[in-house]
Amino acid sequence: MGLGYSDLELLIRLREEGYVPIAGSVIEIGAQQLANSFLEAGAALDRARDLFHVAQPCPLPQPGSRCTGEGGAELLPEGAPLASEFWAWLGFSYSSIDIDGSPGSIPLDLNCDSVPGDTLGKYQLVTNFGTTEHVANQLNAFKIIHDLAACSGVMIHHLPMQGMLNHGLVNYNPKFFWMLARSNGYRLVYMNVTAGTSYYPLPENITASVSPFEPDIDVRRHAYRAADMGLVTVLQKVFDTPYVAPIDVQTGTRTDNKVLEERYWSVFKPDAFDALPSRQGGHRIGAK
Repeated sequence: MGLGYSDLELLIRLREEGYVPIAGSVIEIGAQQLANSFLEAGAALDRARDLFHVAQPCPLPQPGSRCTGEGGAELLPEGAPLASEFWAWLGFSYSSIDIDGSPGSIPLDLNCDSVPGDTLGKYQLVTNFGTTEHVANQLNAFKIIHDLAACSGVMIHHLPMQGMLNHGLVNYNPKFFWMLARSNGYRLVYMNVTAGTSYYPLPENITASVSPFEPDIDVRRHAYRAADMGLVTVLQKVFDTPYVAPIDVQTGTRTDNKVLEERYWSVFKPDAFDALPSRQGGHRIGAK
């Protein structure tokens, strides 16, 4: 996945509401490219130019030929422009987490690595535009995002929710992010669901895996209709506390296991963040 028109509109909204600063620092989880829908958004790019006080016209190239996948989503060609060009134009200090050698990238394994000490709490904007669904170790991937974000910084996630049946390793649901926010005292700044309107049967490679065991899947696959859906969530890091993994239990659940009680302190203790001696962050950066 890359940045499309809706992602640009969201960035504009966050700037207007004071959550994203001028000339801030951004790090992408996975070096992203720009979709044609982004490159075609002349009016929105002009609006971004005004909001971020950019003097120069947008230097991005004209849109190229368009190719769509089975669910109707735009497939980005290998030569699609990098989002780093856009962030540089806006005046942001840019980095990314990637292992492909992209300019400005930090080669971290999202499954296993920790963030370098000089990047802890450094970035006012962390973007996850379709990367973590390709990572098996979700606990570590979201810990990296937490550790990179500055207090008052925002974390943007635009990820698959439904469909995309052989796109990545996982799809997401809103409850994951509700629990993630609860565990870490994040503020939920924005949430949206995007839905495609192109329905398609089970992909052939899924059918091929099932058919040796249930041969009638070749017929049944056409009765199973899927449409792609995306989940957009923006979270603000309010407290400078260590990362706590999400856990699907009721807030204030009691446990006699001291290890679990300490590990999930923000869940097992009601109003855990209200009891902290001070709150760091948790405010808008300011629209000026």
